[in-house]
Amino acid sequence: MNFDLVTPSRADDGLLAMVDFKWLMAGLGWRVDLTRMRRDAGYLGECAQRGLASGSALLRERSVDLLRLRSATS
Repeated sequence: MNFDLVTPSRADDGLLAMVDFKWLMAGLGWRVDLTRMRRDAGYLGECAQRGLASGSALLRERSVDLLRLRSATS
């Protein structure tokens, strides 16, 4: 079989970061509306701030990634 490698686009990277963040938040009992987060930069910021305040180092890292993503798309 012949497979072509497809390099993920920046949009794909952003979506993957949001999905990762969403599941980390869910693990702490916090629901995140992924559709809204993709469309509403303010909501994305609120979610990221909640993640930054968590006790999870990994979630804090992902929150920083989301804030970078938000500033890159603004």
